[in-house]
Amino acid sequence: MVAEQLTDLQLSVMKALWQIREGTVGDVLSALATDQRELAPTTVATLLQRLSKQGWVAYRKNGRQFLYRAAVEQKDAAHSGLQRVLRAFFSGKASLLTAQLLETERLTSTEVSALKKLLDEKGR
Repeated sequence: MVAEQLTDLQLSVMKALWQIREGTVGDVLSALATDQRELAPTTVATLLQRLSKQGWVAYRKNGRQFLYRAAVEQKDAAHSGLQRVLRAFFSGKASLLTAQLLETERLTSTEVSALKKLLDEKGR
């Protein structure tokens, strides 16, 4: 797993790549536009190059264009980020994180039922 954490802008680029799977700078720009992000092509190209150096993004050359894809699965990136928050704020205790979420977030009855089901399954 890559060591560096993603900035908000880098995360937006990664989300675009996870969505399109593989694409050019223009494809990433189009995906970002649907997320209300308007960036210059040179900015996106620079972000993709930096993410590649950090190990988040892989690329291949197709003629004169570069095709970019995520080198890290979204689930793995989410796990890494969550582990960082868990250690930094909750002493590594999932129960404290869960208590914080339950206290501060508005959950629908459907979400509460889903959480209960997950806890029941985990307890078995």
